[in-house]
Amino acid sequence: MIVAQHFGSISGGKDSQAVLCRMVERIERKGLAAFGNRAPRFLSADNGHENPVTLDHIAYLDDWLRQRTGLCIETVSANDVPGLTDAAAFARKRAMLHEEWSKERRRTRHKGACNQRRAAWQAAGTITRAEWLARCECPVMVSPPVPDHLIERALGLLHPTGIPFLDVAMLHGRFPSTKVRFCTDQTKLIPIMHRKRPLLDAGIPVIDWIGERAAESPARAKKPPIQSTRHLSGARNILYRPILRWSAADAFAISERHGLRHNPLYTMGMSRVGCSTCIMVRKRELRMWAMRFPAEVDRVRQWERLVGLVSRRTASFDRPSSLLSANMVPGDPADHGRATIDRAIDWSRTGKGGRNYDLFIDLEQREADEHGLLCDSEYGLCE
Repeated sequence: MIVAQHFGSISGGKDSQAVLCRMVERIERKGLAAFGNRAPRFLSADNGHENPVTLDHIAYLDDWLRQRTGLCIETVSANDVPGLTDAAAFARKRAMLHEEWSKERRRTRHKGACNQRRAAWQAAGTITRAEWLARCECPVMVSPPVPDHLIERALGLLHPTGIPFLDVAMLHGRFPSTKVRFCTDQTKLIPIMHRKRPLLDAGIPVIDWIGERAAESPARAKKPPIQSTRHLSGARNILYRPILRWSAADAFAISERHGLRHNPLYTMGMSRVGCSTCIMVRKRELRMWAMRFPAEVDRVRQWERLVGLVSRRTASFDRPSSLLSANMVPGDPADHGRATIDRAIDWSRTGKGGRNYDLFIDLEQREADEHGLLCDSEYGLCE
C-alpha cells in the first residue's frame, strides 16, 4: 500500500501555528504511525516581503519543532522554480517589453451595463459579440509608443533581484491587487507545489494540512473541511482544513496550551503578519505599521520606484508604482485613484472620510515618540 505524505504549511500566523500544534499533538499521542510511519514535512514560503519579526518567529517555531519531534521547517522560494523568477523569465519579459512598448496601445475601459452585456455574451450567449461591441460606448484609453530612452532604461533594470515578491512585481509590470493576487500564487502556492510535485508524479498521495478558518471570509466559509483532487499520475492531493470551524480565540488557545508564544506582530496592532505590508492592510493597521517599522516603509518606497520604471503605465510619466490598490487606499484621482506608500500613510493618519487629520491620532504619535509604543492587539492579547 502506498503511504501518503503529509505536509503542513507554516506562515508565521496564528492559524498555521494552530495547525502545527495539532500535528505535533498527533505525533506525541500516536507517534509517526499516525502519519503512516512517514514523517510529516513542514514548509514555509519566503517571498522576501515578510516582516523580519515574522521570519524570526518562524525560526522560533522551527526550534520548538526540532526539540519536540526532531523534525524541521523547510523553506521554499519562487527562486527554486525554474522559469518563474529566474534569468530566463526576465529574458522573456525583456523581449516582450521591447516589442510591446514600441507600439501604440489601445484599451477600452468597460464598466456598468457594458460589463453586464459582455457577461451575457460570454456566459449565456443571449447576445452575440458583435451586438455587444455595437452597443459599447465605453472610453478608449490610448497609450502612445514609449520613447526609446525609457525602453532602454526599463530593459537595463529588468534583471532578477533575488527577492521573489519584487521580481514577480517587476515581471508583471505592477504590484498585485485585491482582485489580481498573483503574489499568493507565484510566491507561495507554486513554490510549495514545486516541492510536492515529485511525490505526486511518483504516484504518492499528498495530504496538505491548511490553516484556514471559515470565520475569516465568506469565501472560506464555503470551503469543505476535506477537499480532494487527482493528479495526472492518479495520486490524490487532499486539502485538509482541521481548524475550519475554529474561532481566532481557539487558534491562540492551542498555542498557549503548548507554551508557545504568538507572533509579536499580533501585539503591535497587526491582524495580518505575513507580507510587510499586505495589500489587504486596514487603515489603522497601516498607520501602526508605519510607526513601528520605518525601515520597511523605506524599502517599499524603493520598490515602488523600481517597479514604476519597468511599468508602461508609470514609466512614461516618471511615476512610482503603487503597492496598495485603489479600492483599499484612496489615492490621486488623476492617477486612477492609486496611492504611493507615502500618500497611503498620510491617509492612514486621518479620521473617517480621509480629509482631516485626526487629533487623537496625532496625540498617539506624540505619545509614541516620547514614551515608546505600547502593546496593542486586535485580539485582546495585551490584557
